[in-house]
Amino acid sequence: MSKQSRVKMKQKKKQKKKKIEINDLPRPERIRLAEAKMTKIIDHFLYVIELHANNSFVVFSPLLASQIPRSYAANAFNAFQRSMLQIEIVRLCAIWDGIDLDKENIPTVVELIDDAEIIEMLAEEERGRHMFGRADAYADERASLALTGLEHAIKSARTVLSSTRLNAIMNIRDKHLAHSLETTRREKNGPVQPMKHGDETKLLNASIPIVEQLYCWVNGTSFSFENSQEIDQRNAEALWTGCKFVDLR
Repeated sequence: MSKQSRVKMKQKKKQKKKKIEINDLPRPERIRLAEAKMTKIIDHFLYVIELHANNSFVVFSPLLASQIPRSYAANAFNAFQRSMLQIEIVRLCAIWDGIDLDKENIPTVVELIDDAEIIEMLAEEERGRHMFGRADAYADERASLALTGLEHAIKSARTVLSSTRLNAIMNIRDKHLAHSLETTRREKNGPVQPMKHGDETKLLNASIPIVEQLYCWVNGTSFSFENSQEIDQRNAEALWTGCKFVDLR
């Protein structure tokens, strides 16, 4: 194959790999994609909540650790604790990963809907859901709530995205969990604050109202994680309080 042919092939591959820009998409398509991604994000986030409930016993409680003396078994338990916490961090970071139409995360949804006309379209959809059998005033109220709810969710998401806490957690994910890097891209761009104990819990708690609001006003259906949190906590308690370590070496 000639050099010219190889160059042409490379150019064709680059053209195929070129990603579609969000701003190039029609607004109805952006709404459709946001709805589909929010449905998936709910599922992903429910898994993070489930992991967090289990870690409240495995990692953040002496319930299990207090049963294990200095021993060979302690080494295995320490590895187990680390793996449980690390997968929670990895999955939580995935919810806040970079903007990409192939990804199911909050930043991509925010980028899809952060447009004045799209927000107005979503508010009109909410108005239309409540026009039948109700006074127009109630439909107007729902549309107004959609406008303010979307604006608040977008603003809250951008606050998280610009926070030193998220930057620290993502840096740990990139450097030690998803990869094994000497220096991350973030560190090359400037100092990165170290991740602190409990940062993952604060990020989780900050994410809950954002996901709930986005799902409510993008998908037109309310959803609360509170019940899931209670169920997951009871399930985790039922398992881990029944675990007893005996005859450890």
